[in-house]
Amino acid sequence: MSQEERYPPILQVVGYSDSGKTTLITRLITYLSAQGYRIGTIKHDAHTFEVDKPGKDTWKHREAGASIVSITSVQKTAIMIQEYRTIEELLPLYKDMDIVLIEGYKFADYPKIVVLRHSEHVKLMEDVTSVLAVASWERFEEIGYPQYDVNDIESIAGVLLAHLKGETQ
Repeated sequence: MSQEERYPPILQVVGYSDSGKTTLITRLITYLSAQGYRIGTIKHDAHTFEVDKPGKDTWKHREAGASIVSITSVQKTAIMIQEYRTIEELLPLYKDMDIVLIEGYKFADYPKIVVLRHSEHVKLMEDVTSVLAVASWERFEEIGYPQYDVNDIESIAGVLLAHLKGETQ
């Protein structure tokens, strides 16, 4: 079974720190959700992070040595796994989504929107693969890919949706 048959379509949003990746993704989520798409997200953090509060029950479970800790309520569920997971290992959790947006993982080989804030960010274009388009805060010459203003969410979403349908823009 191919990746396309098992998992929803994936789009990465990549860029350097403080380029506007989270802002772009949240706007895409809002726009696409309003059109009826179920969106899942995966966020890569290059540092360590903490989602649990010291002293709370789930924190105590993890501190005691649990490898996986879950907490669930009427409205949501969180699962904390005490080890790294690749994108491919996480994707089965997203099988019911229409689209998975991934923030980060610059060097993974999924279709990408590259976010460029400053001229010194353009060098990222030399290192990334599978670029669909660039979302930028200013116009950069000679990028070699379709370029959109970072605030033009409708056009950026159009690139994503055209890609999902196998069309090119």
